[in-house]
Amino acid sequence: MGNVWNRRQVLAQAALAPPALSTLALSTLTLSTLAEPARARIIDTGFEGLVGERAEVALELLRASRQASFGAGKDVWIWISSLCPYCQKYFREFPQLTVPGFRVHYIPFILGEGETGAVLKVLNDPSQATFLKFMRRELNDAPSVAYNPFYTGPLDYTGSATTLLSRHHAHIRLVQSAYDADAGFPVETGLNRQLSTPRTFFRTQKGALLMWGGGFGKAQFERLRDL
Repeated sequence: MGNVWNRRQVLAQAALAPPALSTLALSTLTLSTLAEPARARIIDTGFEGLVGERAEVALELLRASRQASFGAGKDVWIWISSLCPYCQKYFREFPQLTVPGFRVHYIPFILGEGETGAVLKVLNDPSQATFLKFMRRELNDAPSVAYNPFYTGPLDYTGSATTLLSRHHAHIRLVQSAYDADAGFPVETGLNRQLSTPRTFFRTQKGALLMWGGGFGKAQFERLRDL
């Protein structure tokens, strides 16, 4: 988590995308340095694929995000909110947050202002016990924390509670913007589409990073085993 990502620089230049520079260090790599992307494509029913170097940048961003990870096997990243009905459906299917054959990385998603305090508790203590309380909405003693959802500065995880939440939210937006650039959406502002959850990312044996939005659950995991 030592990389510092400048979201403003990435979003301002992403649409131009000059040829890739493979010798760039990850700490300085932005979407603007990458070749024109292969557009997102349908991999399987309900699965859209992000491929190529942008996918690898998005993957590094996912790895650098503050997250709670459980289980062993194929890596899957899920943005998840305790206020999201689809996420609660997922939680009912996987009440212990583990899925056989998968290493699931949960990135707490700020869906409403009343959830900010609970998300902050997870960021500071990404243990299974705390995350289970988060999904059960048992962190009611966590007061709301003001934050800037349009933060554009460095994306490390230092600073005050307000700064940490702002950077965490911006980190999620940057991954979304990497996907939108390949899907053909404009990226000049980084506010291409309203963020929603759950969003699910994973790698196939071919190295593609995939994204699926909607009610992720047991049926999708079974299809994912074959990709």
